[in-house]
Amino acid sequence: MRAEIEELINAVTTETDCIDDIIDVIREQREAMRERDTDAVNSLMDEMRNLSFEAQTQENLRNDIAKRLAAKFSCEPKAVSLAAIMENDERAIFNGAADRLTQSIFVLKSEMMILNGLIDQNEQYTSMLLSEWRRLNGDNLSQSGPDGTQYGYDFRG
Repeated sequence: MRAEIEELINAVTTETDCIDDIIDVIREQREAMRERDTDAVNSLMDEMRNLSFEAQTQENLRNDIAKRLAAKFSCEPKAVSLAAIMENDERAIFNGAADRLTQSIFVLKSEMMILNGLIDQNEQYTSMLLSEWRRLNGDNLSQSGPDGTQYGYDFRG
């Protein structure tokens, strides 16, 4: 296998591994949230930031290698165009790596949609609780009379 093709395949594989690690962290975050483990959630958020940075770095590296190969072989820096210039054995390995990357990106998007849905649901629930708390606190517990005098219920002993 040509070294430049192997370099591209390795870049695709490494990026995929980073994305798979992000997926694992998202799933762990969801479980930690379910268990109300704030320390674990915070730790996983830090890990997510680091993995996201690494995935972005790997994506940039993959793009650079693809552009360099595309320029060398006068083709587009896209998987289909790059696969066309490869020998059969290279193409089979590259297509497998590209398919795995595509699948990982699809799973990551799905996990992000689930996480965003949970965040939206939590935001709505929190807003509803806050609204109810304000209603109870404002309407029933402390009201002002026309002269500014405070009156209401006192639940202290």
